[in-house]
Amino acid sequence: MAEGLGSYPIRFAGHERGLNMRRIVTTAIGIVLLLYGGVLAVLLVVAVVSHSGWFHGKLPPDTLPTTASQAEDVAFSVASNAGCGNFDSELPPLSPAAWRFGCSIGDVPYAIYVYGGDEALSAGLAELRADGRPFVAKAYYAVTAVPYGPSKDEVLNATPPPASIMDPFR
Repeated sequence: MAEGLGSYPIRFAGHERGLNMRRIVTTAIGIVLLLYGGVLAVLLVVAVVSHSGWFHGKLPPDTLPTTASQAEDVAFSVASNAGCGNFDSELPPLSPAAWRFGCSIGDVPYAIYVYGGDEALSAGLAELRADGRPFVAKAYYAVTAVPYGPSKDEVLNATPPPASIMDPFR
């Protein structure tokens, strides 16, 4: 008599189907894992899209940056627009409101200075003028060629004179 108590099937929607605990647990674990995977995928997409270190150039070159990350985006936009490769974002900042980045076109290395305000811009441009090197300044950034190779006199006395190395940034 006691043996038949647990063997009665449960009826669902008009047909008999035994209640199997293993099937219930397996299905529940599968649903939990699917939801967990979906949440991880969404978090990964959000992290990739929002992490500015992975995607540069979201800001136009005429943006006034307030953080190092924004300054990097501005500098990357400037470099990209000029066809400047080998972008270097690892240079130390000049001050809390002035940042320096590097890139190169061919064999010519360039320094891109991005300024976080009018005071930093004025001070930075005064320093570039005092250096005596040619530079291009627009909005809140300036670009100058990093000295290398032959001296200024050798370049100026070359025949024919070289094209301005600052032209890509004008």
